[in-house]
Parts: sequence; structure tokens; C-alpha cells
Amino acid sequence: ERPFSSFIHRSGLIAGTFCCEILFFVHEMATKSPLLRTIAKRGFAAQAQSAPSSQDIQLKTLSNRVVAAAVESPVKGLAKVAVAVRAGSRYETADNAGASHIIRSSCGLSTESVTGFAIMRNLQKLGSTLSATSDRETIVYTLESTVDQIQPSLKFLSAVINEQVFKPWELADNIPRIKYELGGIPPQAVLFDLIHQAAYRNGLGNSIFVKDYNIKKLGSETLQHFVASRFLSSKIAVVGLGLDITDVSHFGQCLGKDGNGSAAIASPYRGGDVRKDTPSNITHTMIASEASGLNKKDVFTWAVLRNALGSGSSVKWGAGVDPLSKAAAKSGGPTQISAVNIAHSDSGLFGILVSSESDNAKTAIVNALKAADVTDADVKRGKAQLKAQVLYAGESADGLLSDIANQAVLLGAARSPASLVADIEAVSTSSVQQALRSFVDSKNKSLASVGSVNKVPYLDEL
Repeated sequence: ERPFSSFIHRSGLIAGTFCCEILFFVHEMATKSPLLRTIAKRGFAAQAQSAPSSQDIQLKTLSNRVVAAAVESPVKGLAKVAVAVRAGSRYETADNAGASHIIRSSCGLSTESVTGFAIMRNLQKLGSTLSATSDRETIVYTLESTVDQIQPSLKFLSAVINEQVFKPWELADNIPRIKYELGGIPPQAVLFDLIHQAAYRNGLGNSIFVKDYNIKKLGSETLQHFVASRFLSSKIAVVGLGLDITDVSHFGQCLGKDGNGSAAIASPYRGGDVRKDTPSNITHTMIASEASGLNKKDVFTWAVLRNALGSGSSVKWGAGVDPLSKAAAKSGGPTQISAVNIAHSDSGLFGILVSSESDNAKTAIVNALKAADVTDADVKRGKAQLKAQVLYAGESADGLLSDIANQAVLLGAARSPASLVADIEAVSTSSVQQALRSFVDSKNKSLASVGSVNKVPYLDEL
């Protein structure tokens, strides 16, 4: 379900997957939790299986403070284990900027007890797959295997997490692939990076990508220091699909080291204007303001608003019926306008993203802001779309695993997709309209733009 990933297949090892915030562009919601975004990929079988109910999620906090969770797998015979660590880019400083990217990319390299070659060949022999993803708050390691081979595969996952050494020659060999990844970043992902920089400056404003000039500066000592401060048992959650909570708990007891580590860098919303000029006749612009984080119940209000205002057509090649799709049609030329909702653990962003020809950028942006209004019918449609997205997420083993892992590590709790439907249904039209009004009336918006930005208006001109 990764919308933009760089897969390097190493005969059973998928190393260096990286997750970018380009989610809206493939009609996925730009939120932290997959339960609040559309999952484009679905699993099909002869008979549809219902998503696990809330009581099927077994969750407990272990004696070493690792949060462990287990849930029935939507796919019979398949087992997955995800280990989520609060070690994303928001925890970086100026001295180690880009560390989380390189650590994620180093998944599968040699550890203290086993070489990278041994990891690759043994996982290949067991028919298992290991991957890693990273974002602003977490690095998530995912092991996939059959039920009968998951246990012998876990020792390699444990080594990858607990025994990282970052041998200099292996880091040097990994540089070309990192540069390849950086060269393939689409402008929409750059835009999401810039809007966070404008909104938060540091912490959540840190880039999820290592800068090209910083790759060689981040050596073994710097990376090991970052791991020592973040890969602690108190900052780890482990989730098993197709495993019993007893097995997951036993594995969780061996993860991480004791300690509290450093606290998250405060990321108060500040607002600002950041733009990047590129040789393209297409301009991507986002205007956003502060919204709710995952720790607040009204995060559902903003998620409904995103669908009510417009998240793109639900029918391939079709024209959307939402307010923003109508605004795009009036703007002329190839124009796409979508609402974006980005929810982190303690803060969030809500905004409007406009993609258009550079000469038409100002017209499209103005039309998008003028169209920012929703009716009761729009809210009902938005709630129906969000409920469908949430339930579809439960049908995907990847989506379900990723969501529960992020809930467990960021919130210390986990709820199934089906249990969230009631919260979505409880969202009122008035609360959605009030949230929209707070966005429209905000005097401290953020703006980011990528492309030929010379014709993109500044905030004080809108």
C-alpha cells in the first residue's frame, strides 16, 4: 500500500522502502494513520472476509514498556510482524539531519551477530521478506512470512533492530542507492516536505529525506548515537498479524534497551511561506493551517472535511462532484484541486493542494479558496467515503498492520477499523463547517509551492 516506494530486492530482502507524503496524488489521504486515508490496494478472494472487530485486537504493555499487539490476519496462512520505533525525522537535530533516512535505508546491512549476506540468504531460504519504512515520527520494520516460518525469521528481525553497527564500507556501498532514491522524489513529495518546513520549522518541520551534501557526513558514530537515543524499549511497539499475543509479547521482551531517551522536539505551529523553483511548467501549491493531531477526537472531523470538500473523483477518469473538483473545472487548463489532511501524533495540517500550469496558478488558487464551503449533503457524502476507506483498510493486511503499529507506538492503544465507524458517524455537519471556517479565517496560514513559482501569489496577496 506504499504510494511511493523504492524497492531494492535482495533475494528475499526488500531493503530501504521509504514512505513519502505524496498520498493525496494517488487518491490516498495524507494522514499518519492508514485508517484515515484511502487504501488503493485491496485483496480479493472467493469469499470476502470481514475485518477483525475491536475485541480481536489484543494489546498489552510489557514489563520493559514495549507495547505489544496481536490481531487475526485477513489472509489465512500469512503472518506479519511490524516493529515501530519512534525514531522519525522529527527527532533529528542539525548535527544528525537525515539520520532516520539512512537508518531506514540500512535495513538488512550487517549487524553485530550476523552479516548482511547471511540475513539475505536465510530470509530467502525461509521465504520471508523484510522491509523498512520511515516518516516524520517512526521507522517501521516489517517482516512477512508464512505462519510456519515466521518464528525462525524473527531472530533476524531482532538482530536488525537491536544490533545495528553501520560498518563504514557498507554505508559507502549504500550511497548510490540513497542518491538514486533522492533523484526519484516527485514534486508532490517535495511539496509535502516544504509545507511542514513552513508550518513547523523544526521537529515536524524536519525533512524526511537526507540532504545530498549530508550523506557522507553521517558516519557510523553519528548513526549509532541516534540509535542509542531512540531505539529504546519505551519507544517501541510490536504488532503481529496471524500470531498470538503470547508469541508477540515474548518477541517484544527482547526489543530495545532500557531508558527514556530524549523527548520529542516541540513542534508548535508557526506558519510561513516556502517555495522551490524548478524548471517545470506545472506548479504544485499547498495552502494549509493547523488542524488536529491523532491524540484528539476531532481528528475525525477534519478527515470528514477532507472528503466533503474534495479528495478527487471516486471513479477513474471521472469528474468529481465535490466543491474543489468544480472549482478545478472552472479554472481552465489541466488543473487538479484536492483537500489534504495530515495528522501527526500531537498536531496536524489541513489544507488545499492545487496543481496547474504555471500561468494559471493564481486563478486556480483563488478559485480553490473561494470554493471552500460545504453543505449537509457534502458532509454526508464525506462521511460515507471515509467509512468506506476505513473499512477497506481493514481488508488489507498491510494497511491493518501499519495502522495498528502506528497507533500502538504513538498513542499506546489500538482500535480496529470497524470500531471507528461510530466515531465517524457521530461527526456533525456543524462541526465540519466550523472546522472549515477556522481554516478559511486563519490569519496564520502556511504556503508551499514547487515548480515555476514566479506567478504563485504570496499569502498576503490572497
